[in-house]
Amino acid sequence: MLSTYHGLGGQVFALFVIAVAAAEVGVGLAIVLLIYRNRRSVDIDALDELKG
Repeated sequence: MLSTYHGLGGQVFALFVIAVAAAEVGVGLAIVLLIYRNRRSVDIDALDELKG
């Protein structure tokens, strides 16, 4: 029975990595959308005032 699932750990790890990458893309897109809503621009040079 154990030999049936041999190598399944690698596939689960790969799916976990893909899920984490998709979550990171979602967070990044949400940040860009929030900046656009507040500034009406996503110009990087216009965001200098965000520096601390």
